Amino acid sequence: MSLIKSVLKSLELYLTLKNKKFYYDLHKEHKKTEAELINEIEKLRSTGSSNDADRADILRRQLENEYQEFKHLSAFYSKVGEK
Repeated sequence: MSLIKSVLKSLELYLTLKNKKFYYDLHKEHKKTEAELINEIEKLRSTGSSNDADRADILRRQLENEYQEFKHLSAFYSKVGEK
């Protein structure tokens, strides 16, 4: 009986660690994408042309969507982590 409890506890700890790593990787990828979008927006805005401004506006909306999606996933992750 003790062996079964030990195996189940080890499995629980492994899955917890795996979930935390997944969230860490997700957060790291979000920050990378966010930085790339911000740099591209700044580069486009600095040129001053109308087409580049339109493209920067599109990227700005994409950045906002990326942020909202990550916020949603973070909220979901925190609820799962509390259980």
